[in-house]
Amino acid sequence: MEQSVAKPKRFKKPATFLVVLLALWLLPSLALLNLSRSYTNSLAQIEELGIRVNELRQSLYFSEPLRVSHINELALDAQLVYSIRLQIESDFQHALFRPDVNQLLYVADQFLEKFDEFIPIESQVQDIVDNIKILRADKELSPKLKPLLNEFGVVVFEAMYSDNQSSSATYRAFDSILEKSYSLKTEEQDALQQLLADASALLSDYAQLNYLVDKIKKNSVNEQIIKLEAEFHDRQFNLLLVMLGLSLVTMITLVLWGVRSRKLIQQADNELSPEPVTDSSKENASSAVKQPSDDSSVLEIMPTSKHSDLKPQEGVNVTSQKIVQQNTEEAPVAEKHIASVTDSKPAIDIEDMLETLDGDAESVELLLGVFVQDHADDYTKFKSLLTKDETSAARIVHSLKGVAGSIKASRLAIIAATIEMTMKQSRAISEHDLEELEAAIKASIDAAFEYLDKQR
Repeated sequence: MEQSVAKPKRFKKPATFLVVLLALWLLPSLALLNLSRSYTNSLAQIEELGIRVNELRQSLYFSEPLRVSHINELALDAQLVYSIRLQIESDFQHALFRPDVNQLLYVADQFLEKFDEFIPIESQVQDIVDNIKILRADKELSPKLKPLLNEFGVVVFEAMYSDNQSSSATYRAFDSILEKSYSLKTEEQDALQQLLADASALLSDYAQLNYLVDKIKKNSVNEQIIKLEAEFHDRQFNLLLVMLGLSLVTMITLVLWGVRSRKLIQQADNELSPEPVTDSSKENASSAVKQPSDDSSVLEIMPTSKHSDLKPQEGVNVTSQKIVQQNTEEAPVAEKHIASVTDSKPAIDIEDMLETLDGDAESVELLLGVFVQDHADDYTKFKSLLTKDETSAARIVHSLKGVAGSIKASRLAIIAATIEMTMKQSRAISEHDLEELEAAIKASIDAAFEYLDKQR
């Protein structure tokens, strides 16, 4: 007697289901991860803007003579703040799913506008001091001019820094110096009268200085930065929750699919077993047929299970081989990447600087001039401080990294960031990195000199 055997109901293509499920989990996860990375980069830019603004604001608390002596450094710091502001505006212009930074850019513009009004007034003080030094250094200075210069300096600086000096007394003193200047030679008379005119203009502008300083100190750029940082952190936390929820749904789907597959396999095994027969002869025949039937079912199930077991093992082997290969080749690949970056770009990308600064060639010259003046000996300082004061040495490479980013010196920025990370991890700096740092500084200084010479 023949028996009809029902075929087991299983997934015809389980691999397709797994691939689709993996794609539905992987693609959104990668998109969320990329968005989170962009949030991190944007947050780093905003934090850098806040640091630079605070440095400028803290410089206003210096005493006025000290502040005047550092006026060039303050002007350079203001240019750096402006370049960071332009970079933030460029990055956020066409970005999706990011907080609104228009209010931050507005208050940053107000801060820079007041600072641009503040710097020329302070620069006038430095100019007057320099002119007095030039006149006093003249070997042919007449004996009558020297006491007049001393009197002029006393009157000007008392008017600026003393609360007891009245404006009427100041201008009476100026009139007295002017009358005495008529007895001097023509050249000395013109020089002293020019100083008096410059001092009068300075004192009229100096009345606005306290107002400008107060406006700069009360600027709300820090409050806007704090709000944006909080919003960024909230959004990153929400992204984390979404990624966790997506992963949880994927895991639950896999578990349910596994349970359903097991039930279908058990149902198929039950359908393969023969129905009981009451007749003894049929029972014997059934028992004779049962053994090969069961064996065939086992054979039918075993290859499938073995095949499905082999796939993960093969995947694990291939993955482990890839990991080993990646670990063995990671160092040379990183070196090749750094080499390709440094070979393909100039030491200082002048065109990129001009583009960042809206074609302002004067700002480029100012940045490069200050870079040459302040950082030409940084490698020597770094080497000497490396064994004595690691904190100061780390500040040097951190400063180099920031300045390199501002002047678009990619090679210097890469090696400075590498050494800074090495020091943060308390690892020894290799000789290769030290040589690369020295070479990068030299190449950047040479490139800056070359550009400045062409502009003269």
